[in-house]
Amino acid sequence: MLLAVILLPALIAMAMLNSMSASRVLVRVYIPCLMFIPVYLTSKLGGFRLNDTVLVVTLLCGIGLFHWHHTLRFNFVDVCVLLFAFSAFYADAHQQRGLNIALYALCGNLAACTFPYFVGRTLIEQTGSRTAFVKTMVLCLAIVAVVSLYEYRMQINIFSRLAATLQGGPEAWNLQTRWGFARIRGPYSGPINASMIFSTGLLLQLWLAGTKSWDRSRALSFFRISHRAKAMTLVVCLGLFLTQSRGPWIGCAFGLAIASIGFAKNRRRAATIAITGFLIAILATGIFLKSYAFGTAYTHGGGGDQDQQNAAYRADLLPIYMPLIAKGGIWGWGTPTVVFYGQTGWVADLTSIDNEYIFVAMGRGYFGVTLFILILLGSIWRAARFCTLLRNRQDIMFAYCLLGTLVALAFTIATVALLDPMSQLAFLLFGWTQSLRPTGNQHEELASVVTPFEFKRVFA
Repeated sequence: MLLAVILLPALIAMAMLNSMSASRVLVRVYIPCLMFIPVYLTSKLGGFRLNDTVLVVTLLCGIGLFHWHHTLRFNFVDVCVLLFAFSAFYADAHQQRGLNIALYALCGNLAACTFPYFVGRTLIEQTGSRTAFVKTMVLCLAIVAVVSLYEYRMQINIFSRLAATLQGGPEAWNLQTRWGFARIRGPYSGPINASMIFSTGLLLQLWLAGTKSWDRSRALSFFRISHRAKAMTLVVCLGLFLTQSRGPWIGCAFGLAIASIGFAKNRRRAATIAITGFLIAILATGIFLKSYAFGTAYTHGGGGDQDQQNAAYRADLLPIYMPLIAKGGIWGWGTPTVVFYGQTGWVADLTSIDNEYIFVAMGRGYFGVTLFILILLGSIWRAARFCTLLRNRQDIMFAYCLLGTLVALAFTIATVALLDPMSQLAFLLFGWTQSLRPTGNQHEELASVVTPFEFKRVFA
């Protein structure tokens, strides 16, 4: 029963591919599955956990590369993504964990990182699906936000409860509360990852609002035209607020400062103000967090309330894990296992690595974390470059919103590990960034492409 539920999206995708393009399947199947179906709803296949998106993203990646490979100019970030997948395999092989474990680690990386990257690389810009993709994602997040009002008030997660019923076990994530209310997590991996997804949706929604894309949407026909964009923005903001996760809030604020440049009439002046404010905010945030967590060191039994201890917990991660990272060397410790401090894997007192940079460095060593940082910085650089090269106002606004999204992500993952579905979404954005192009060229490129068994209209 559970396996049938997990395989259903892939069967629907294959059936739809008989009558429509892969880009429409991406929008109508993959994104709703990513936004709605809990990723912890899995079925074990050997040593690999299969969820609802694995087969769909594999299928779309293959079709995207087959049909649109001629539009790709293989670049440095592409190489880093492929080597990043190799690092997942070699880290376990180097630790002599066995070929099976190394292959499972490779498959997990392909499903969560590599395949989404190449889906974003081939099936959005090349097919003119930019607006449809963002609309579908934002609409799904708005529905999740409204449904999660029940979780916020009643402290019952409908998505997690349904997944637990289908799996016949306990709920995957424990309830977390703050200020007397539940921190909503929706179908995602905890409140902070949910907040990252809502933050991403909000920054992309700003582009839809700025270009008035919702005015032509049938899905929101019950709203007056002037209210559609405002309603969607407020609902996504509501979802972001209900997560009660301060790290993504701060990251989103940084991203909003960057995104706002694209909407200004004088972008050079706006960029100067935004970057200056950005640097001041980073400095002020660092000083505040240092004083906020001072004297409450998690591993030394310090005082302070729960929020201060959470901040101190994250502050303690780097100095405690650095010796283990250094001991792991260039290839790291491979797939983490729960052991004691001084050995491979986790630290006994800090069993949750709430920092993606540390998490990658532990598992894949200096080689893997360097690749990850290069992928992130390469994507940020590419988006920033497009901000200056593009000439169409809608394209410029989108490039700045995408740049703001990546900046927010880079900050936030210093406070949490990058778990599914956010990992898939993040690498999809990385791939998307590498394929940005002026929208005026999309129609020319699409007209010049004739896939097998299609007719080309010719005017004599």
